[in-house]
Amino acid sequence: MTITATHNTPSRLPATGERPEPPQTVVAAFQASAERVPDRVALRTTGGYSLTWAQYARAVERAAGALAGIGVRHGDRVALLSRNTPQLAICEVAALHLGAATVVLYVASPAATIEHILKDSDPRALIVEGDLMARLDDVQQSVPHVITLDGAAPLEDLPAPPDFSFQRAWQAVAPTDLLAIGYTSGTTGLPKGVEWEHAPLMRSLDRFDLVHPEPDGCRDVCFGPFAHMGERAVGHWRSLMRGSTRTICADPSELSVALLDARPTFLWGSPRVWQALKIALESTLAEHERDVLDRATTRLRRPQRDPASSPLSEEDQNTLADLRARVGLDQVGRALVGAAPCPLAIQEHYHALEVPFGEFYGMSELGVPTMGALGVSDLGTVGRPAPGYEVSLDHDGEVLVRTDSRARGYRNRPAETAETFGRDGLVHSGDIGALDEQGRLRIIDRKKEILIDEHGHNTAPAPIESALKSACSLIGHACLVGEGRPYLTALILLEPAELASDPQALAQVADAIQHLNASSDPRERIQRHTVLAAPWLPGEELTETLKLRRRRIAQKHADAIEAMY
Repeated sequence: MTITATHNTPSRLPATGERPEPPQTVVAAFQASAERVPDRVALRTTGGYSLTWAQYARAVERAAGALAGIGVRHGDRVALLSRNTPQLAICEVAALHLGAATVVLYVASPAATIEHILKDSDPRALIVEGDLMARLDDVQQSVPHVITLDGAAPLEDLPAPPDFSFQRAWQAVAPTDLLAIGYTSGTTGLPKGVEWEHAPLMRSLDRFDLVHPEPDGCRDVCFGPFAHMGERAVGHWRSLMRGSTRTICADPSELSVALLDARPTFLWGSPRVWQALKIALESTLAEHERDVLDRATTRLRRPQRDPASSPLSEEDQNTLADLRARVGLDQVGRALVGAAPCPLAIQEHYHALEVPFGEFYGMSELGVPTMGALGVSDLGTVGRPAPGYEVSLDHDGEVLVRTDSRARGYRNRPAETAETFGRDGLVHSGDIGALDEQGRLRIIDRKKEILIDEHGHNTAPAPIESALKSACSLIGHACLVGEGRPYLTALILLEPAELASDPQALAQVADAIQHLNASSDPRERIQRHTVLAAPWLPGEELTETLKLRRRRIAQKHADAIEAMY
């Protein structure tokens, strides 16, 4: 038996002429934006670099000619390894204009992962930021052309073929052409290549904007890894469709500076990003500001009809406005969190600040199937199905999605493609979820990560880990252990990791666990925990997107785990 929820409004607005059909390819969207807003700033940095849409279009044409000059043709793949820079965006868009599909590598990936992706994707060219060229020293690869993005002999200096026609090249790109291969973060093994065609991706982005319509002139900040499908889709490709202004932030640790400079109207990030901004703001609060924020949070937690839930005073409202401006969120009209479960304390913080904040459910294979309302009405869920998506639950609670806004499958993995993208038209998400009476989805955990103790009780670790991080802001990562064991334990990493030797920090962790246990099912209480001193690194305990690699954690910290039993 399945439970199903669908979007309760049409996936297309009425054909009144007010809203034209979106382009069918990313390159057509780019060309339309360049023609519509040629003088608007398209790409900029906090260091003073700025490129209008007209200049962006000319730079893309030059880069496309250079790529054509080294033999990149329609149907090829082009791989890129670079930190976030305007040149990276230009090169990626240029490759797409030739009908090539792009493959972006994580800068933090170990050599073995880079080697696997290059072998699996078989690119015609690999474009590398000059300072990162040494990353390839330990990589066995046979890419025909390895070229620097910048430096002494950059890509843009290469000549186009004499007979090259940029116009003919991009107009030949079809809606069914392969757009990109996005490699999953590989929590349980080598990354899988998720293949997206142009048309389904464009439908996905169009539907993303139907849920929370935004006015023209969107401004956002590019700070997440370009290899992450969320950053490339909701950030980069969406900007090509909307004619946005993007501020490029090469170093994610400088996000707070970029926000103050860019004053974005749209921002999305993982819970870790929003947590870091929360901590940064809290470190600046004067006593009266902290009191106002505490009052706003307390009011948020009360039922709306509670007499004590009266509106905040004008003075309090002004204080909250000052706090939003202090972190560069004063002009944000749409702030979203996704990519991982978001602790309640983080969501309450931004709702108390009166930032238009919501949570969504996204997958590399599906785009964004559900999205919560901006505000508190959908708190605790990831919202209702977006237009064009039907969400249901299988007999075991697995989230199933039916849509034409989906990837076509996994590269070179027919068996796994058949398993995930079923013949019945349903995509098997691998997530366990629940639908409430209003059709809102709540994600419980990954199906393969459910812990079954020696008594046969099933425990979803992610909600407990999220609640623990919400209870203690010092906790950067928490990994629940208990598969086949008599009780649950936890490995904990503090941020910074050096706090592992701080008695006060350790006491805060112990208090948080005690507080969490008091309201938990006795079978789901953390009986023992260990705070580790060494940081967890991408490629080891973490994926490149900082998700837990549970199997590797269990192997590497087997002694610490055994000591808790």
